[in-house]
Amino acid sequence: MKQYFALTFLVLFSLNSYADIEECTTKIDGELKTLSFDNDESELYDNYSFREIFFAGWGENTCPAFITLRHLTPDLTDEERSVFCLQFDEASDSYTGYVNGTRDAYLNCSVPSKTFCERVNDSKDAALAIVGFGAGASGGATLVSSAAGVTAVTHSSGAVILTGAGGYIAGTLSTIGAGALAVLTAPATLTTAAVSVVAVGGSVYYCKE
Repeated sequence: MKQYFALTFLVLFSLNSYADIEECTTKIDGELKTLSFDNDESELYDNYSFREIFFAGWGENTCPAFITLRHLTPDLTDEERSVFCLQFDEASDSYTGYVNGTRDAYLNCSVPSKTFCERVNDSKDAALAIVGFGAGASGGATLVSSAAGVTAVTHSSGAVILTGAGGYIAGTLSTIGAGALAVLTAPATLTTAAVSVVAVGGSVYYCKE
């Protein structure tokens, strides 16, 4: 009898432990993915607007936007990923990626563009070199680098964002050191007019058209 009650308690305890875990779907680059999240997590509601709660659960994208962003940036903390917003394509009803920028109520980028970011290096040395370069900028202040046309801006998350033309960005990274320059797989191809490099959480992200 005691074994029966012990087993019943264990089952009920296990069910209760997973009671707040929910599954949802999100569409990324046209592919539907199923994700899981803890519905009772405080960080979720810190990044969950009333508007999103009210309209949640419709269509194929039933995941909170914050859960989708977590999925796309698995190696960052919630604070570190706050530098990024989601790119959403209404035509395909699908997320196409993320980029550094201002968020709207759904964590989508307030100013949609064709720009996207991708992690190109997870070397802490390279990230620290870029962060050190931008050490003179704080609270959103702008620091003009020795390479004309490049600015370094710090984000509240601790990220440093270098912005400028591709050639100037490559030149700036070369002044920081070979390790920082190596964050880009082919610096010679950086000809895009607007490029940004984001150093956050020990990783480096390259954002381009």
